[in-house]
Amino acid sequence: MHDSPILVVNLVYAGTLGIGLLLFLGQLAAFIVLLISAATAKLLTNAIRTLILRSRELAPHRQGRHFSQVPATADTPNE
Repeated sequence: MHDSPILVVNLVYAGTLGIGLLLFLGQLAAFIVLLISAATAKLLTNAIRTLILRSRELAPHRQGRHFSQVPATADTPNE
């Protein structure tokens, strides 16, 4: 029969390497998901920003005077 302590040591060593490999693959997968989600967020923000800028260029009449730019004398009645 084979020497059982050597067999146990080899199995424990192989199991440790296997678990280490699984942990590494899990971290690699999580990092890839993080990169994909960051790229998707950047793509969406650029698309939305482009749509907003194009809508402002197509409708310049919407960019009138804001309430903060109206002079204070505009609300007073004429005497």
